[in-house]
Amino acid sequence: MTIKKSVGRPLKVDYKVVIKLADAIQHNANVTDACRYAGISRDTYYRHLNTEEVFAEKMSTAKSNQDKLIMSFLTMYQ
Repeated sequence: MTIKKSVGRPLKVDYKVVIKLADAIQHNANVTDACRYAGISRDTYYRHLNTEEVFAEKMSTAKSNQDKLIMSFLTMYQ
């Protein structure tokens, strides 16, 4: 078993970016506005949408939940 070294740039799309994108899409933002909110380009969004199965599933779920009231576990009321 070989262990690869971490070399190169870190990934632009991580868990936090996916949550921001899903949140924006659930609140009826278009792809351009959601990407701007999450801090990534549209090219990056579509590249991940076409190549990453989990990412595509999360975005599909977010799009299907646009008309439903969703309380995020990250939302806190004081």
